[in-house]
Amino acid sequence: MEFKDFNKKIQSQFEQMCQSGKLFRSNISGAKVWETYLNSFKTENNKTFRDPESSEHNCNSCNNFIRRYGNIVAINAEGKLESIFSNIDNVDQYTDSTKACAELLENSEIESVFFETYAELNSLPYESCNKTQDKFQLGVAVNFKKYTQEEVNKFGVVNPEDVYEFNHFHLYLPSQFVDKSGNSIEKIMANYRDKHQVFKRAMEEIPLDTLNLVRDLIKQGSLLDGTAHLHAIELIIEEKNRYELCKNSETINNWFWVFTYNLDERVAKFKNTLIGVLCTELAEGMELNKACENWNKRVDPVNYHKATAPITQRQIKEAQKFVEENGYVESFDRRLATIDDIKVNEILHSNVGNGKIKTASIFDNVKPTSTQHKRSEFKGVEEVSIEKFMEDILPGCTSVEAYLENKMEGNLVTLTKASEDNSKSIFKWLNNYSWTFNGNLAGKSQIKENVKSVGGKIEGILRCSLQWNDKETPGIVDLDLHCRESKGEEIYYSNKKSSKTKGWLDVDMIDPTEIGIENITWQKSLPDMEYRFFVKNFNSQSNKGFKAEIEFNGNVFNYHYTNDFRGNVDIATITVKNGELSIKHHLPETNSSKELWGLETNKFHKVNLVCLSPNHWGRNQVGNLHFMFMLDGCKCDTLIRGFHNENLIPELLEHRKVMEVLGTTNMIEPTDKQLSGLGFNSTVKDELVLRLKGTHKRIIKIKF
Repeated sequence: MEFKDFNKKIQSQFEQMCQSGKLFRSNISGAKVWETYLNSFKTENNKTFRDPESSEHNCNSCNNFIRRYGNIVAINAEGKLESIFSNIDNVDQYTDSTKACAELLENSEIESVFFETYAELNSLPYESCNKTQDKFQLGVAVNFKKYTQEEVNKFGVVNPEDVYEFNHFHLYLPSQFVDKSGNSIEKIMANYRDKHQVFKRAMEEIPLDTLNLVRDLIKQGSLLDGTAHLHAIELIIEEKNRYELCKNSETINNWFWVFTYNLDERVAKFKNTLIGVLCTELAEGMELNKACENWNKRVDPVNYHKATAPITQRQIKEAQKFVEENGYVESFDRRLATIDDIKVNEILHSNVGNGKIKTASIFDNVKPTSTQHKRSEFKGVEEVSIEKFMEDILPGCTSVEAYLENKMEGNLVTLTKASEDNSKSIFKWLNNYSWTFNGNLAGKSQIKENVKSVGGKIEGILRCSLQWNDKETPGIVDLDLHCRESKGEEIYYSNKKSSKTKGWLDVDMIDPTEIGIENITWQKSLPDMEYRFFVKNFNSQSNKGFKAEIEFNGNVFNYHYTNDFRGNVDIATITVKNGELSIKHHLPETNSSKELWGLETNKFHKVNLVCLSPNHWGRNQVGNLHFMFMLDGCKCDTLIRGFHNENLIPELLEHRKVMEVLGTTNMIEPTDKQLSGLGFNSTVKDELVLRLKGTHKRIIKIKF
């Protein structure tokens, strides 16, 4: 058989392998395959050619091909390995070598995926390439040689008048296996290898019982914000069930490679996600309550205690018995409070001349304005403490309007009460009123942004934060935040701290599977110069844009870039001159209005009621004080918790776990009439702009 016919059979087998849609590399090196190929010929089938040290099949071009491509394998329908030498019969002198190489590779293991990069193929002497072609040539197909008289005299055999044709191993690779992104082959293989290894560890190390337990904990409400991870845990349970069916197969490792090849990275790397870490802790024997507490702290260090603890049937019965025997059944039937529920004679705010402060003001005749404002308009307004406002200013007001900002989502609050007015108080204070902040939290989280949750600093003279891979900017890509100092250095992943200005990239993420964050801050000083912020797409991967935020001098500027981009995108340039900061926006600032609980932001809204939180009404002085500004037309639109465990009386807290489940499973439906607005914790730094009418009109900024 001529070599050209033999190579056609090799190509035919390779085409069958490519139809599987997945190619891999064996852990047998190409050098070992070449050695096996050459040494398996019978002597009569590999005769000496010209050079006594050479033979008919010992060819440099074929040697290079086998070393580079000879260990390509695919996985067949039975889950077993096939190589380019498999399933080839009737090839005469090539039979022994073909069989030996096939056996060697079919009994090997997969080491990595197989791809070529366009840049690499374009540099090799196989063919002239362009990115639009359907197939790419691997190897040199043929070359021609005419021997010199000197070469003829040395070994004989050949004729100097003839042109000799030499055919070599070569294949045609479908375009789907040629990466044109510009990524290195090492990065491509590393991504597939990481998916394979992390998924394999998850399947082998996390029992199905553990996964089912975590799913139950989420549905039970035992994990703070757990419902956001329910889809992931259900997907991994499906994969675990598939794994259980084939885990004892001899080809299980091949199954992992096939299964993870096109598997979404978030599922494949489940073990490295927040929910995967919890599953691992439980699988390794961590006590259930401790694992749940760890989860809640990781998700939100401020509100971690808000999740529902895992409970038993016995605990449920004991709690039910206590509630029924002590007359608390009606107290847990709760609804949203309305302004009609507030006892005006008890909490009406008025200046009675003795310097004492009561707890609320009602404003009935305010005409709200529809004019939009920018926060910068209030830069020079009078600033007062909340205490001064309540004692000296509020008593003389006939109307109050509050300026609602985009950043106030966490301040949204709703008052709740027992449906039965005369029911026993379940709280540490002497009334049956309570409150719930947006997200069903007992208080506004002190985590200013996701930056703080990953260890970044949010205080300082100047901060620029980058966020991506959230609901609005999905994409597991490597985006990098840069700051170029005009008289200094460039701050980025390879130079995280400026030696001159001490600007510091304190959060750096690469291809995050959850929300991506990067953050640069200056804590002490800012020398006069320009500071240009921009985002770089490190690997030019497809993306959905990013969000950015710049903060200085109490001003916060937000940006939302929604385009798929390669290279760099400028955000803004900060200029410092004589210690004063100014900003030039390169992207549109997203200070546009949005709707929060039925109200448009960047506007003043009528305040119907100013009050303290119910734990400080009347003679009560229990726990943190909150100042509440209830807004006209403000309506929560989601299910609301009627109570929070940390506010319950000690007798009920003995049944803490059951109470937490009761709170999450008996949520209050939103109604048209409700008291909702903005709440501010007296222990958390915050501010609110108010427009007042009374003896005169003015705008003030309250500092909490």
